[in-house]
Order: sequence, then C-alpha cells, then structure tokens
Amino acid sequence: MLKKTLFVLLSVLILSGVCFAQEDSAKKQMEDTTPVAAQEQPALVLEEIHICTAVEDRQPSSVGTVFTDGLDKIYCFTKIAGAEDTTYVYHVWYFGNDEIARVKLPIKAKSWRTWSSKKLNMMLGNGHVEIVSESGDILGKAEFEIQAAEKAEEVGETEKTGVSEEASEAPKEQ
Repeated sequence: MLKKTLFVLLSVLILSGVCFAQEDSAKKQMEDTTPVAAQEQPALVLEEIHICTAVEDRQPSSVGTVFTDGLDKIYCFTKIAGAEDTTYVYHVWYFGNDEIARVKLPIKAKSWRTWSSKKLNMMLGNGHVEIVSESGDILGKAEFEIQAAEKAEEVGETEKTGVSEEASEAPKEQ
C-alpha cells in the first residue's frame, strides 16, 4: 500500500513538473509572438500642421492664423510620419477652452496627409487644434483666430504662412 501511495505521489509530482515546464514554454512563446501593436508602436511624428480655408489636390490652400467670420469653415491639414501599420490620430478642435470636436482620422502609410474641418457658425475669438495619437500623446498644435470681417479689413489680409510640400508616397485621403 505504501508503495502504491508513493508511486502515485511521484507520478503526480512528475506530471506537475511537466505541466509547469509546458506553461513556461507557452508563456515564452506568447511573448515572442505578441503583435507589434500590443508591444510598442513606433512614434508618430507630426511633420506639418496648417490651418487653412481649403484643401486642394491634397494640399492646404490659403494657410493662415487669422480668418474672418465670413468663411463657412476652416480646415486643419496635417502630415504625419512614422506609422508602420494603420493607426489613428485625433484632430481635437478647441474654441476658447472648450473642446468643440474630436475627429478620428486613419494614418495608413509611413507618410500620410489628412485633414479635418470645422464649420465656424459665426464664432469669434481664439481657438486651436491639437493632434493626438491613439495612445493619448499630443503630437502638436496649431492656433487660429476668427475675427469679425470689419476688424480683419482694418488689420489687413489674412496672415499667410508657407504652403507645404506634397508627400509623393502618401495615397489620397479624405
């Protein structure tokens, strides 16, 4: 009887050891094959950001920082680099301190241009757009001001900045 009990206990111990060894091996294999998205994604880089009155041929048009309330809407144009696989960024629109819109946009290539727009609805004052990665990192920000048409005429034309270069490898988006 003692021999049988001892044999059963030894068998259980041996089988337990085999199970633990297989579990450790399975854990190691899972760690080695975890998808890149679950590990660490490459950092996205905001290469360009512009506030503008239109996007034509995937390029910002009438880029500026001060716009009149006579416009129907304004655009936030961005060029993002560094995506290995499809990922997303958010254009988070603020007017004053209030978030007024959050637009989720796909980034599908290593160099990708995309944009969002916001109807002005007679708003006057300062605003900005933050570009935020899926993980919550703020990649950059662009500020703008909406002035009454009469005030803008006194100050002069819309303040202009440079126009961006086309990213030839980026497919058409939007």
